[in-house]
Amino acid sequence: MYEKAKLDEAKYFYSQMSTTFNDNEKFKYNLSAFLTSARSVLQYALEEAKGKNSGQVWYDKQIAASHTLVFFKDKRDVNIHAEPVHPTKHLTATATAKIGIRASASVIVKDANGNMKYQSQTATSQSDAKPQPSQEAESIIVRWVFSDWAGPEDIMTLCQKYIDELDNLVKDGIKQGFLRG
Repeated sequence: MYEKAKLDEAKYFYSQMSTTFNDNEKFKYNLSAFLTSARSVLQYALEEAKGKNSGQVWYDKQIAASHTLVFFKDKRDVNIHAEPVHPTKHLTATATAKIGIRASASVIVKDANGNMKYQSQTATSQSDAKPQPSQEAESIIVRWVFSDWAGPEDIMTLCQKYIDELDNLVKDGIKQGFLRG
């Protein structure tokens, strides 16, 4: 009955995660709130569906069919009942700059007896210009990950996947008559 409201709440905390991405504490707080509100979607769905004929079976099939739903269900349970969630922050830094290069090439063609038939030498090219600030590029890429997630997705990608799967579960539950939304 309240699945859509809790899904909207989870979407709100997801948007907060993206705006606090570089603030470790705020990101973790918003992730915790996201986990709780998103998990509530499933809890409301279960309570509503199990009161209907075959509702529990429908719900169990939905959960069992998704590694993402199971992962986040367990992640929230640990976050609430055992210890706060501990995402891992990965930083990748890159820097590029123009550098000087000297190059030349020589081609020698010999016949089957080893006699030289042709020789050519290319002109030497060089660029010894020192890097200018406008020629340098630096970037730092921040990725938050769950170290216990087996896939390549980072937290933001995985949370969006979770939202999409919750949305599909609610829509299917309404269509099947198990949920009011």
